[in-house]
Amino acid sequence: MTELTSACHRGARTAGDGQRRLAAIARAASSVADAASLSVTLDVVAREVVQATHIAAVQILRVEGGTMRVVGKAGFTDADDFTERLEECRRLGARLMFVEAFQAQKRIVVPHRKAAVLADPAWGPLHAIMGAPDWDTFAAVPLVVRGRAVGVLNAFYSPGEDPAGEMLEFLEAMADQAAMAVDSADLLARSRQEARLEERARLARELHDSVVQQVFSMRMQAKALRAHAGDGKVRDIADELLDLAQQALADLRGLVLQLHPLELAGRGLGEAVRTLAESVQASSGVKIRFWSGEQPELPADQAEDVFRIVQEGLHNVVKHAQATTAVVSVSRAGGELVVEICDDGIGLTGPPAGGLGVVSMRERAQRWRGTMEIGNTAAGCRVRVRMPCPR
Repeated sequence: MTELTSACHRGARTAGDGQRRLAAIARAASSVADAASLSVTLDVVAREVVQATHIAAVQILRVEGGTMRVVGKAGFTDADDFTERLEECRRLGARLMFVEAFQAQKRIVVPHRKAAVLADPAWGPLHAIMGAPDWDTFAAVPLVVRGRAVGVLNAFYSPGEDPAGEMLEFLEAMADQAAMAVDSADLLARSRQEARLEERARLARELHDSVVQQVFSMRMQAKALRAHAGDGKVRDIADELLDLAQQALADLRGLVLQLHPLELAGRGLGEAVRTLAESVQASSGVKIRFWSGEQPELPADQAEDVFRIVQEGLHNVVKHAQATTAVVSVSRAGGELVVEICDDGIGLTGPPAGGLGVVSMRERAQRWRGTMEIGNTAAGCRVRVRMPCPR
């Protein structure tokens, strides 16, 4: 009779756990559909996993540009520098099981993982964070959308729990909900970006077809007036009008180029950068030479980021370097795109990492798994960006 009673209790617990898991999946699906913020949505998914199962903590990590960052969590204390600590662990040689799950696109379950992590000095930077929850076994499930891994869900099971069967199926179902949330956020961001690009292209075309043409006509009229004017006040006014028209034309062309650089340069990165260099030279007086080697075919978003890197680099040359000349080069070397901006200015007088423009340039490079180096040379300063070219 006692054994029968115990079996009934276990059956009731299993049924109750199953109902909680089904309810958690339903609530997670609802949050994916309704929430506007990806981090809010994935925090909800993580909390549902913790509340519906015998799991002490959950992390949901997203992969962007070759780097991982936490975008949802439950059961862990806040750690704003978790990604930096994780990178330090990787440099120390820590084995990142969730990276293996992400790369193989298969779930991984590791019993008694906590003891191994806390005993490994390579995990030292994260010992305090990983040691806080009461967990033992670790499971990692990749977030896969249309055959592509976009992140990973890490589950830290309470001591005594042996994840198998329905528990792991539930974890995979929640990972699917998280993957849908990431995919939806990506699609929304892409549609917004496309809308912005279309609006910028429209403004660029209107400026080019109306205002630029009118200013160009003013410049031609000023040239004609100067040619027919003799020496004296009228010629001085004509000269001033010509200078103003030339400056306004250079500024407008630069503005049009900033609004939509690739379309106006024949849809090629090299020509867009060449036009930018000519525009900056005309408006600043700094002599800018441009050199272009083999040009790879880049996605529009990547070409846009490369253009903005060069644009910010030349802005820094004009504003800070006190340079008289600069050289910009864009070429392909092996499987990499290499971009360099060199000047003959005063060079760096302090650490380069703190400026907002430099941070933006580095982030644009990292978005495409690239790197950016900046430092002084014998002649001035050099910025070098490398990023993989698409296959």
